[in-house]
Amino acid sequence: MKHNSMDDAGCCLLSVAWNIAPPAAGLPDSRRGALRCTVESVCRTAGHGARDWAARNGAGREAEYRPFLQLADVAYEITTLLLLVEDFLVPDLEREHRRWAEIEELASRLTELADWTSAFLSRSGSALPA
Repeated sequence: MKHNSMDDAGCCLLSVAWNIAPPAAGLPDSRRGALRCTVESVCRTAGHGARDWAARNGAGREAEYRPFLQLADVAYEITTLLLLVEDFLVPDLEREHRRWAEIEELASRLTELADWTSAFLSRSGSALPA
């Protein structure tokens, strides 16, 4: 399915936020739990902001909504990898280290995209939900 509007991007972000698996029992204060909370908050805020922007400005141009779609994609990838590092049949420390390195790299990208989308919404006068 091709997503080609700011409203689509907002819906994608809200879907990612809605579908984040809760932290494993006993790990709410772990790095995994913190990342899940961050991803959920970023996606919810950007998703509502994108939908609000779309309601006032229409579909938008690809250059405007593409970073929001990229944010959703990166967030989805982080949450998928988090599931893989906490649930396995055979422990493999090397595999876990590789996945964590990728998660941390994606978390940096998430921060960049979250900053960009937040600045875009602020410049355009969209209300950013708390």
